[in-house]
Amino acid sequence: MLQARIVSNRGSLYFAAEATPYDLENLRTHIRDLQTSKANDVRLEISLDRVRDNAMDVQVSAWARRLASEGIQVSFFPSLDGRSASARRPSR
Repeated sequence: MLQARIVSNRGSLYFAAEATPYDLENLRTHIRDLQTSKANDVRLEISLDRVRDNAMDVQVSAWARRLASEGIQVSFFPSLDGRSASARRPSR
């Protein structure tokens, strides 16, 4: 299960779904809707439950890195199993 909170100057949104490609694209659409002219005005906080197959972790991590490379502030927060990490934005 993926849980996310999008925060921007235009509002905020809580999103919970499975971490399928469709759900990630749906979340990306919501991020675009809340963006201003500056991508770094959007903050995405993600919590991802651990599953036995790491394929979902790899997919979400790559997706989050793409968002961070666009300037969106992406943070991972601990899920019930205590994991925590961050996708870093490139230095400017």
